[in-house]
Amino acid sequence: MKLILTVFIIICSLLQAFSQKRASFLYSNTPLNYVIVELEKEFNIKLSFNSKLVENQSVTFQGKGVLLDDVLQFIEEQTGIKFFKVSERYYILKQKNPRDLTTTQRLNEVVINEYFTSGISKKLNGSITLTPSSLGILPGLTEPDVLQSLQLLPGIQSPSETASGLYVRGGTPDQNLILWDGIKMYHSGHFFGMISSFNPYITENVKFYTGGTKARYGSKISSVIDITSSNKIPKKVEGGFGFNMMHSDLYIKIPVAKKIALIASARRSFTDFFESITFKNISKRVFQNTKITDGKRSTQGYQVNHLIERFYFSDYTIKGIIKPNDNNEIVVSNLYTRNELDNEFSSLLNVFISDNIDINNRGTSFSWNHKYSKTFSHAFRSYYSNFDLEYNGSTYEGQVGVISYDTTKKNAVRDIGMSFDTNWEINKKNELGIGYQFTSNEIGYELGYRDLTPTGEFEIESIGNTNLNNNHAFYADYQYKNDDKLIINTGLRTNYMSAFKRLYFEPRLHLDFKIAPHLRFKSSLEKLHQEVSQIVEFQTKDFGLENQVWVLSNRKDIPVLKSFQITSGFSFSKKGWNVDVDGYAKRVDGLTSLTKGFENEENKHFFKGKSDVLGLDVLVKKKIDNYRTCLSYSITDNQFTFEGINGGAPFPGNFDIRHNFTWTHSYLWNNFNFSLGWNLRTGTPYTKAISFLEENNNIEIDYSKTNAYRLPNYSRLDFSTTYKFNFSKNEKWRAKLGLSVLNITGRKNFLGKSYKTINFTANGEKFSVFQEINKSSLGIIPNLSFRLEF
Repeated sequence: MKLILTVFIIICSLLQAFSQKRASFLYSNTPLNYVIVELEKEFNIKLSFNSKLVENQSVTFQGKGVLLDDVLQFIEEQTGIKFFKVSERYYILKQKNPRDLTTTQRLNEVVINEYFTSGISKKLNGSITLTPSSLGILPGLTEPDVLQSLQLLPGIQSPSETASGLYVRGGTPDQNLILWDGIKMYHSGHFFGMISSFNPYITENVKFYTGGTKARYGSKISSVIDITSSNKIPKKVEGGFGFNMMHSDLYIKIPVAKKIALIASARRSFTDFFESITFKNISKRVFQNTKITDGKRSTQGYQVNHLIERFYFSDYTIKGIIKPNDNNEIVVSNLYTRNELDNEFSSLLNVFISDNIDINNRGTSFSWNHKYSKTFSHAFRSYYSNFDLEYNGSTYEGQVGVISYDTTKKNAVRDIGMSFDTNWEINKKNELGIGYQFTSNEIGYELGYRDLTPTGEFEIESIGNTNLNNNHAFYADYQYKNDDKLIINTGLRTNYMSAFKRLYFEPRLHLDFKIAPHLRFKSSLEKLHQEVSQIVEFQTKDFGLENQVWVLSNRKDIPVLKSFQITSGFSFSKKGWNVDVDGYAKRVDGLTSLTKGFENEENKHFFKGKSDVLGLDVLVKKKIDNYRTCLSYSITDNQFTFEGINGGAPFPGNFDIRHNFTWTHSYLWNNFNFSLGWNLRTGTPYTKAISFLEENNNIEIDYSKTNAYRLPNYSRLDFSTTYKFNFSKNEKWRAKLGLSVLNITGRKNFLGKSYKTINFTANGEKFSVFQEINKSSLGIIPNLSFRLEF
């Protein structure tokens, strides 16, 4: 580790001569025309624009030793202006095309421009916008992972330490609506969730909602993560490529014509032919307590005759953009992600184990935005999403070719949809958006299990189901805006689900008003429904990975989920201080024991239930020149109530993290960025095995009350640093080196505790063994990265 740090520091020192031009600014509600004059002088550039474009425009930001691109990004976020680079010295300023109300609010409605760090802003409509291209350095990350970046915000937790396992205000990951260019995603992680499956280098922005969402968003009850890839037509070919110790990637933006562009990206791991220390250490966390590691452990000390270990992930995107004129925009996007694992081995114990899993998620979307006038526009969108998971696991004992038992699992989701939205700016204070959305979900799963009996016959179990639901939704959004003094967003969504022949109503409300010059009050409420969710299946539990399947509600054993949430809070911003406080109450009805997978054996029967969540999220940030520090704290009380569990009394939810505290620091020095972050949180609940009784060679476990105990507190310290430099004086070739270390202290945390009994036969007698299973956290995970862009 010391050698890696030494080499990194030496390289950075040698490359410091390639530093970019930087300048320092301090603006507080400064007229934009004055700022432009200073930018031209400091960076030796020329900005061409219509004088009316910058009239009555002002900006507020401060920075020491910032780059030109950072300054332009700040201006774009605070105004309706876009900078177009003509050459290395000349830029053109243009007005941004207005978007429909049902999609997003105008960017000049920023209440906190730098909510957590640069590149993360908070809007007056309650949403948080993340811009990966201008994202500041985050602890443990050298590259801007789209989903991991959200985990540092209050109210968002990942008890499993994964990127895709986001628990938002007591909700589960399958309750998050994740969109990529309008495509619904049913699998958002690589390497069993450790890395998000969205390439950050072609991502333009991410809109994140935890409450008071727009009425156009439906089908999920927890949060909205709306990811949009780049929609710009470049003046010349742009691109970049890079690698870290897990994967490599590249992207390219090609202007096919003046008004047509193609954008493509590719990313693939090289874990199937090179195992770095990063991959090995993460693998210990991913594959622990699974059939893969347990099988190898059982043959330890014996010669391995046959061994195949192959795992890789990849994702590809291609996008076409056509802007025939200022009033029309046509976009076609395509995405494909894949994860594949092949694991086979045998030993002199005459045991052969095989596990193969293949996970694919592909999608296509089409959008046409048309502006009839300055006040009226429409947006037409359609998409197709296809998720496929297939697993095959076999165990041969005695001799290869004679199956002792095997397990199969298939899960498929076919989702198509279209929407038509209109937006009418009635006047400066009132806007109205109306839309219609159609979606069709076909979801199926198959689970199979074969066990060889002593008589030589197979005992076969097989279950499966396929269901279809068409959903018609009409919705409307209305906004009243009195400058920045008072903003009211209200909406109503009605869903008709054909599978249930029932109409569901979803009111939405968000308001924000200024109490004092630097203090604002905010509140929201919403009612949501969800018909597609994941349930826990126990057929492939011995595999230990991906033991959930997507299913469609049937209003019986898998009800439609219903959620009602109300929030209130305030935000304060002055002189580098940002304080944001949100209190909320949330109830979810329609939960089942199938969706939760309680460890207690008696709880594996079917029961219906609900959850009640009370929480408070607090964020405090202070910026002093190039130093930022941010405190994020959440207190949550998530209580489950099931009619047949725990005597019908409430008990802590499976991932009820009562206290979650994060403290981050970042510092910019010349071309170096440093970040350090500490996460401390309460351990998750678990059901303890108090005692066990062995009778007739069978073990019966006596459990405590459900989730009556907690794991020890979780603590982790992460570090990262990056160095930016140029390969040429004209800044055509820009590069970045990065080093990160997760859990630099090497602390061992526990993520879960469970129990199982193992039945086996020896010398003609049957035996049972009781085993306690502890799931450990990540160890020390170092990572190095390098990027080059042009």
